[in-house]
Amino acid sequence: MHVNDRVAQPAAGDAAQAAGARGAKAAAAWLGRLIRAHRPFAIVLAVAVALRVVVMLGYPPAMFFNDSYNYMTDAVTKTPDIVRSNGYPFFLYALLPFHSLALVTGLQAVMGLAMGTGIYAVLRHRGLPWWGATIAALPVLFDVFELQLEHMIAADVLFYTLITAALVLLCWWDRPPVAVAVLAGLAIGYAATVRTVGEPLLVIAAICMLARRMGWRRIAATAVAGVVPIAGYMFWFHIHTGQYALDESTGTFLYSRVSSFSNCAVMKPPADLRVLCDSRPPSRRPNSQEYLWSNKTPLAQLTGTNNVNRFTPKIESLTMRFAERAILAQPLDYARVVAKDTLTTFGWTRVNETNAIGNLEGSGTKFRFEPEAYITPLPGWVTGSSTNAAAARDFGGATYGQPSVVQPWSLFLRLYQRVVYLPGTFLLLFVVAGAVGVVLGIRRRTRVPGTGWGGLGLLPWLTGVALLVLPPMTAGFSYRYALAAVPAICLAAGLAFSSRESFITWLRNHGLLGKATASSA
Repeated sequence: MHVNDRVAQPAAGDAAQAAGARGAKAAAAWLGRLIRAHRPFAIVLAVAVALRVVVMLGYPPAMFFNDSYNYMTDAVTKTPDIVRSNGYPFFLYALLPFHSLALVTGLQAVMGLAMGTGIYAVLRHRGLPWWGATIAALPVLFDVFELQLEHMIAADVLFYTLITAALVLLCWWDRPPVAVAVLAGLAIGYAATVRTVGEPLLVIAAICMLARRMGWRRIAATAVAGVVPIAGYMFWFHIHTGQYALDESTGTFLYSRVSSFSNCAVMKPPADLRVLCDSRPPSRRPNSQEYLWSNKTPLAQLTGTNNVNRFTPKIESLTMRFAERAILAQPLDYARVVAKDTLTTFGWTRVNETNAIGNLEGSGTKFRFEPEAYITPLPGWVTGSSTNAAAARDFGGATYGQPSVVQPWSLFLRLYQRVVYLPGTFLLLFVVAGAVGVVLGIRRRTRVPGTGWGGLGLLPWLTGVALLVLPPMTAGFSYRYALAAVPAICLAAGLAFSSRESFITWLRNHGLLGKATASSA
């Protein structure tokens, strides 16, 4: 039959259509089997999906804080931000053609669901019963503060979704395929361009992979792949600024950290740094983050009221030298403030805004579901700048994307946020459980074959702890920053109970949880 025969064409089309129908039917059958095999978790996940739909119905299209508008401007102008890296604006730029903030928050809601599902999947794969794996996933799926960040134009959820994806990939296999190691490295590297607190995580991943004896090819593949996004970003940053860096704010942020305790009488700084000394006693100083933005600090007297002037190369050099000198001269004071801020994470309730630490970002009205009267109005510096205003309109339309408060959904969420969140004390228990798993993974008699020194939980546990401690070390405390550690900490805690030589087995062998059986002895 001739190839152009009109009778042959419908037959080929019918065959393709039939093949497509068979493929769809097979996919539906596979999905049905998967749901039946994990029916309890599927129900939990369905509730989590419904909850996110309520969020989108109650506060459409998105929630904002000050950085939100900077992110949108960076995405539209395609220029590097000297204060914060542009990894999140890259994500926004990819979605700019849709001109929809609802799409942005919808995808971030999917990220939250994906993290919870990934944690559950790894723990089930590693032998934990459905209820144990589900418990570890609950904080990510239902914590109201997680829901709020998913619905906010903020870099946080993208950042720890990338980190969680890398952890899931590296914990699924004892020795993952090289291609998987590359994907994990790319995710970690990109995460470092989303939030600079992620910069040390590639080193942590390489060390933990080495401890687990995952093989040089996999370690090298992860490291090289992780460096590619960072190096590419630094090259792009250099084209625009002349500096090979991810930002130009590290020194100024570290200066804000040490300003809560620095004593120039002890530091004895040279003349060019004395202008940064604060004559007020530490007890009368504002919290560390206020030293970045307040106009009543030594830094503001030096740079003026325009915040941009606080992140120039000259100021960056001064603040970095001052901060380094303060840490070297007062190491115990530095350790004290870092420990104090870190331990604040583990309180049973969230401290309000009028406490000794100050304005705890992530707890204020901008980070809660509030009545319409409390919704923060559009800042004047957005509408007063043609560039900022145009960017906000590109994403949010004529209203600049300002959220509406829609009943009855918003009322439900305001009631929900009073009770459904992960208390810091529970987070501490997860940290301790993960630490026990790591300790058991170090001991030769309880080490799981194939997982090396420290066990499967070493990588997520160290990652989670780093994400808890690094912000207080480099800038200051925020409940918002602490949320980034939750998925990793929960995964590590679950892994402590999931292997055949787990925490449960150890308790049984020591007569602390029933009697040891022959198989567990």
